[in-house]
Amino acid sequence: MGHRQPLIILTCMRSYSSLVSGMLGQHPALYNLPEVNPFVETTLERFERRAMMVRPRTLDGFYRAVAEIEFGAQTEEAIDRARSWARARPSWTITKAMDHLAARVAPRRVIDKSPSTVLSDEALNRAIAAYPDGFFLHLYRHPGATTRSIAKITRFGSGRMRGQDPETSWYASNRRIIAAAPRIAPGRFMSVRGEDVLADPDRYLPQICEWLGLEATSEDLAAMRHPERSPYACVGPSSAPFGNDPNFLRNPAYVRRDIPEAPLSEPLDWDQPGRFLRPETVAIAQQMGYGRP
Repeated sequence: MGHRQPLIILTCMRSYSSLVSGMLGQHPALYNLPEVNPFVETTLERFERRAMMVRPRTLDGFYRAVAEIEFGAQTEEAIDRARSWARARPSWTITKAMDHLAARVAPRRVIDKSPSTVLSDEALNRAIAAYPDGFFLHLYRHPGATTRSIAKITRFGSGRMRGQDPETSWYASNRRIIAAAPRIAPGRFMSVRGEDVLADPDRYLPQICEWLGLEATSEDLAAMRHPERSPYACVGPSSAPFGNDPNFLRNPAYVRRDIPEAPLSEPLDWDQPGRFLRPETVAIAQQMGYGRP
């Protein structure tokens, strides 16, 4: 059952995951879901209750996926039907719901790239336990650029929305992924730098496809350069507008880019003057291929 072998992208937020997963999702054998957050909770009832207390927009991707796949549209009416669909199945696990959606789009294999998967050991453990035959792609970005982007979107240090330190988010997420990799079945874990994929998709997308056991023809590569063709690559209706990075939703097209790599020793510009990456962050970044001559 191919739908039980999803591609789970393990990634810290702001690591090009919306664009990379959107590109992969245009392969004819793959189907990129919005962020359905399948591992943050157990049942649909608990998921909705938790999201409504903490961050209601967490539900947008799930509702948009159900609306599109079950009801063929992402209108306000379809989102209402998706919400009712979920509430009629309170005891379903979120992974059961994702499997249901995956079966509906089969034989295409689903992609989930919810950054929430790596925010806790519990969520990541659920992912590995739920899909022992799944494929897990570690997608990452330079810590300086990632932390700058996180600080900007969360307004870290502005006095308005001071959440978790962006460097701690990058370090904890990537350390958790690296630590979990040995527990993933042989041949089912792969790592790739987001900068490399965006700079040379004709080289790296075929490598990912080959790892997944898929052919990548010239026509497939041409299709994957158009993530904007996904039904989720746009702002949704007012009741569920997101389910993906807002910047991507507003401008989902791929434009080839060479992304210069800053030295790991460069001072950070999103916090107090004179701040540098911590030694433990630098060590992991070097392990991931940054900072090499």
